[in-house]
This record gives sequence, structure tokens and C-alpha cells, in this order.
Amino acid sequence: MIIKLKDKNSFINNFLRPISSMSDNVVIKSVNNKLLCLSNNEQGLILCATYDISLEDTIQLNIPNVKRLEKVISFINTTEIDLQYRSNALSYKDKNIRFKYHFLDDNIIQTPKLSLKKIDSIEHDIEFTINNSKITELSKGAAFVSESEKLYFNINNDGVYGEITDKTNSSIDSYSILLNEQDIGKEISFPVHFDIVRLLSSSNSTNEINVKINTTQGLCIFTVENDDSVLKYIVPGLQS
Repeated sequence: MIIKLKDKNSFINNFLRPISSMSDNVVIKSVNNKLLCLSNNEQGLILCATYDISLEDTIQLNIPNVKRLEKVISFINTTEIDLQYRSNALSYKDKNIRFKYHFLDDNIIQTPKLSLKKIDSIEHDIEFTINNSKITELSKGAAFVSESEKLYFNINNDGVYGEITDKTNSSIDSYSILLNEQDIGKEISFPVHFDIVRLLSSSNSTNEINVKINTTQGLCIFTVENDDSVLKYIVPGLQS
């Protein structure tokens, strides 16, 4: 079967690279003319990544090292490429380069027990957006507060602030920036693991990031949309 990629760079930057930042070994499946990947990391964050593509048949790619796959595809000089999927391997050849990348058997790589439908059904009581430039600012602030692995969303009448600190330890420094001037109509402090900033930085998107918080379930969903991909990060809240 031929897997046609209209934009190799988009496939790498908007799909494979954010996935590789989450986990080394992943499963990618075809669902309703999309490639779907569900992965998680040691901090309990989950990524649901989809990429628009037209496929004749269903496939399941059990990838042992997604960074290696990302790298070898980047070696191809052309933008539009055709990958050959056969016998649990992906191959490519032209007059300049050829490679063959093997996948693992089914049921070796463990994936989160979630579905697109379940993720989309998660309700929220707080919603706001973050400009991608604010993620860069938070990344820089992490160098100042290196002792903390928490990011607090402090919401009040003045807007939404992102604060790097640890409120359970009075000796930890803090760094805070205004993320959005929107009046949410609530006053709350919601902490999440700071790793979400690193993951959002890897998305390479210049679009705004949509944030939805379910304060009852203690969940936060960050959504990054590009022309041909959607990244949804499901992040559990932490104790203050």
C-alpha cells in the first residue's frame, strides 16, 4: 500500500515531532481518513494527535523509535513523497535515497485506554487561549525557577496568569506572566506539570493554543490546530 504525503515537512513538524517529544515508542493507526496516535509520558500527560490523510486501507504502525523514523523521512529531498507500506515495514526509494524501516508486532507497545470520542466528550467550565509567544516566555522563565516542576494558572478579574513556582514550598522562587486579559468570571489557581510547556514548544505551531479546564475532574486540555493536524494534550491537575 502507498502512503502519500503531500507535505513531508508538515508531517514531521506538526505530527511526528510532537509525538516523539511525548514518547519514543508509539502506535499510529488510520481512523476515518486520519492517522491517530495516543501516547503518554512518565508525568501522566496524554497526547492525542491526528493527521489528515487519504488511505485506501486501514493500517497500524507499531513504531519502536519515532525519532528515528522522523529523522530518516527528513533525509528525503522532495516535499511530496510516496511511502510503501508492506509486511510490517515502511520503505522509500528514489534515485538519491532508499530506506526500509521495520515496525514491531501488535500488542507490544502499550497505549492509553482512551478514544477520540471519550476525549471530545470531556466537559469544561473554564476556557481561554494562549498565544504561542507566551509559551516561549514561560520556557525562558523556567531557567529562573529551576527548582519547580509546577505551572499554576492563576485566574482572576485581571485575566489569566501563568506562574512557575511551588506553593507548597515557601523557599521556592516564582515567575509569573500575563497569558490572557480575558475575564473568565472565576477566581481559581489550577496547577499542572510544567512539562506541558516543553511539549507545547515542540508543536512548532504559530497558532493560538486553546485551553479548557474541568475543575471538577481536575483535568486540563490543551489543543493545537494546524492545517492538517490536531494535537490535544490531556493534563491532570496537581495538588497545590
